[in-house]
Amino acid sequence: MAKKDFMSELAAQVAAEKRGERTNIDGIDNFKPKNRPEMKDPEPEEEPQPEEEIKETEEVKPQPTAPAEPQEEPSAEEPADDDEPDSFGEETFVKIDKPKRQIRKPVLIGLIAAAATVVVLLVYFFFVPKIVMPDFVNGTEYDHTLTAVSNWARQYQISTTSIAQADPQYSDTVAKGDIMAQSVEAGTRIKKDTPITFTLSNGPDPNVAVSFPDIRSMTKDEIDSWAKENLLLNYKATTQYSDTVEEGNVISYEVKNGDEAGFTRGTTLNVVISKGSAPAGQVTVTSFVNKTYAEASSWATTNKVTAQRVDTYSDTVAADTVISQSIAAGSTMKQGDTIIFTVSKGKGITIPNLVGYSAEQFDAWQKANTGITVVPTTIYNEAPVGQVLSQSIAANTVVDSGTVLEVTTSLYLPILQTDSQQWIDQDYLKLKAWVDDVNSHGANIQAGEYGDFANRKSGGTFGQIAEIACSYGTSDDNNGCDRPLSLNARIAYRIYDGVSTSNAAPTATPAPSQVTLTHDDMKDLASMQKFCDANSETVSCSFENGAAFGVKLGDADLDTGKNATIVNGSKLTITYVAQPSSTNATESTNP
Repeated sequence: MAKKDFMSELAAQVAAEKRGERTNIDGIDNFKPKNRPEMKDPEPEEEPQPEEEIKETEEVKPQPTAPAEPQEEPSAEEPADDDEPDSFGEETFVKIDKPKRQIRKPVLIGLIAAAATVVVLLVYFFFVPKIVMPDFVNGTEYDHTLTAVSNWARQYQISTTSIAQADPQYSDTVAKGDIMAQSVEAGTRIKKDTPITFTLSNGPDPNVAVSFPDIRSMTKDEIDSWAKENLLLNYKATTQYSDTVEEGNVISYEVKNGDEAGFTRGTTLNVVISKGSAPAGQVTVTSFVNKTYAEASSWATTNKVTAQRVDTYSDTVAADTVISQSIAAGSTMKQGDTIIFTVSKGKGITIPNLVGYSAEQFDAWQKANTGITVVPTTIYNEAPVGQVLSQSIAANTVVDSGTVLEVTTSLYLPILQTDSQQWIDQDYLKLKAWVDDVNSHGANIQAGEYGDFANRKSGGTFGQIAEIACSYGTSDDNNGCDRPLSLNARIAYRIYDGVSTSNAAPTATPAPSQVTLTHDDMKDLASMQKFCDANSETVSCSFENGAAFGVKLGDADLDTGKNATIVNGSKLTITYVAQPSSTNATESTNP
């Protein structure tokens, strides 16, 4: 075989690379020298044909590098490598064709897997949604609120139009306003416009009935536990100090928008729990001398101390101004303790001893003390007219301006008549009225048909006085007609019975159908005698000695404090208590 020109092979490879081709030339390692023949005379060599001299190898595509195959060991017939040829030109090289490299099966499988992975990654990054739906119900990543949903949607640019809210549902386990359900399951991959619906909890159903316990017998912890167990929606417990209710017990409670019988979860229940007695704090006292009592009282209220006011008169300190205080300024006191403020009542008026003042002296004092309101009272007395007999406020007492002072003055003694005939032919009731008036001013005069004067005089006008007796006085002087009378005088009079002594039949005066018995008529025996005398034609009166004074109409007791209507023909029974006297009370009766 003709010898190859290695340099020509190399030049051909360089030219191919310039053209962008890849070639593989037979390298020096592809040639092995043959056994050198015995030296002979050189024969003329034939001109080598180009196709025989250089044989180009086929283009080989890049393949995975394979391990180098072991080269053949030189045969025993060939010279050793370390034998140097006598002449390079004399050596002959033979081309060794290497077998084509083949890709192993494991490598091929790896390449296919890598390609599949690339395809999966492309699909994942360009086609599969990358947003993972969180668990808003259980709150593993976000809390249970719509605020968390809003933040999540903003973070991943979720379309707000794709998020909807369903009608809230009652729940005993999910707090009101928290998310209790979501339409897309947690962990699902979604797009930015995937529709999502959230359902919020409306809390426990407020219409569920709850059995109402005996709140007052429970402690705060027991009430709190009951309210939590029954999911009460409007329960509130407040505490306050109490000196009467033990700490932790109920002071009061209030049920609103419902009642105990129809109590539900939604019914409002407010409970006030005792904190026990309030601890006493320390208060620093402020000076209120020369300040108003209103300021002192306000300070005491604010600092929870008790202010006690003691009023006194002062000629120098204005009214309602603090003169002194029981605890000095700068000192400390406990809350709940008492501080006493002495307060000015202003300048007072001293009441003198007016008893014995004459009418002129008393009048002069009144004019000089205009700050006192005098209420006068007059009574019959042996003292001269106008003399002061008593006063309602003790002498030397200092009082406020405008204080009411009751003063009693004398009317002197009562005067019965101005002449001996003043009462003759006068209705005896007028005399009775005069006596009543005199007695209302302190006298104790009596007037009636005493002794022989109980026998009425015939003729005349019924009830008119026919005679006045001066012999039935209460003293040895028989002062029944004295002028002036003594304060306990006794006057006797005789009246006409109205029966005519002529032969002509008198004209009968019809008796009234009924009369009124007043409570004044029933106040004492004398008054009843007067009534019975005046109404003898209408009613029948009988007088009986008894244990107590009283009036009966028939068998019925009358209320002596009220008026009564007495019809014609009625019978009155008057019970009286007999008085020890030389003249028997029955002498004055005239049924």
